[in-house]
Amino acid sequence: MKTHWLIFLVLLLTCPAMATETITDKGEAEPPAAPPAAHDTKQIKETFESQTAKPFKLIGETVMPGTMKTLKWFSVQAPGGVTVGTPVIVINGTKPGPVLALTAAIHGDELNGIEIIRQVVHDIDPKKLKGVVVGVPIVNLEGFWRRDRYIGDRRDLNRYFPGNPKGSYPSRVAHALFTDIINPCDMLIDIHTGSFFRENLPQLRADLSVDQVADIAKSFGELTALQNTAPEGSLRSAATASGIPAVVMEIGGPLSLEPDKVTTGVKSIRTFLKNVGMVEKLKLLPTPQPVFYGSEWVRAEAGGILMNKVKLGASVKKGDLLAEIIDPVTNDVHQTLSPLNGTILGRAQNQFVSPGFAIFRVGIRHTPEELKEQNQKKTAGATE
Repeated sequence: MKTHWLIFLVLLLTCPAMATETITDKGEAEPPAAPPAAHDTKQIKETFESQTAKPFKLIGETVMPGTMKTLKWFSVQAPGGVTVGTPVIVINGTKPGPVLALTAAIHGDELNGIEIIRQVVHDIDPKKLKGVVVGVPIVNLEGFWRRDRYIGDRRDLNRYFPGNPKGSYPSRVAHALFTDIINPCDMLIDIHTGSFFRENLPQLRADLSVDQVADIAKSFGELTALQNTAPEGSLRSAATASGIPAVVMEIGGPLSLEPDKVTTGVKSIRTFLKNVGMVEKLKLLPTPQPVFYGSEWVRAEAGGILMNKVKLGASVKKGDLLAEIIDPVTNDVHQTLSPLNGTILGRAQNQFVSPGFAIFRVGIRHTPEELKEQNQKKTAGATE
């Protein structure tokens, strides 16, 4: 179905061009990506109306049209010989359409996505669904039980996709998930939160230089969107490389459930389901999607206790006070001021920080031309 699902989309919004930075495993910010090429957004006609949905098969089970079923996915045998099945919720509609995968808690301490998937899947009426929704609310059960970001051997599962059946432990788990669950799907929404005591304004991250990704990325309504190239080894990267367009939804921070941010995520996915035609769409005027053509990190210039002075989503001007960093011994206060005009898209939670720690991500509304010129200046004269 990977080559046919696009026929099913009803595209109402124009494709936004966006750019941002990303944080690597080591906490380093990567430079912003170049803006994507212009995208053709002509409307695609519906062709499935006269067809009938078929039974959907996944991990050896069959889900009949118009039903919901919870399956158990077994990946790699855990230490001690104990293997616990990961719940997989499958909803097969009564009419054909795309197969959408929803994943959360690849990092076991990221809880908001679990609740988002619970609310989304249990709100869907299988009798009114076109296509199939496959929900895996807790990918990393081991990390979830320990309230830990990492998989059992202390490695980041989201750097090992698409995996290797003969590789390391996380590589084998990644291979099993990708082969058994993701590969049969047509598109993917992978839900995350900020990491290491950082929190993110609810936002979508997508590589809009890929046409199929651009097609689905504009269907989330009011959700803030950032152009972002997926990190190597991430589920999003592996899926897109395999012809399964994928986006990441970033919602809040780790180790807590944030009802207001969960509500935003649920609303955005419901809007997506309506805009791609999988559920009935209300005839409402679309709300413009907030988009950013660039972002920059503001880093701590002193060590001590971080005390935030601005909220997520706040508009700031150059010179505005973002935070104070207080020395716990001398009581000296270092003020962190905004180096530019923009919007707070991410921030570190109040904590002890060291110099160089990324504490704020400020979104910048560059035009594509301004961003291109800025990138050219940064790369002029650079050597490998």
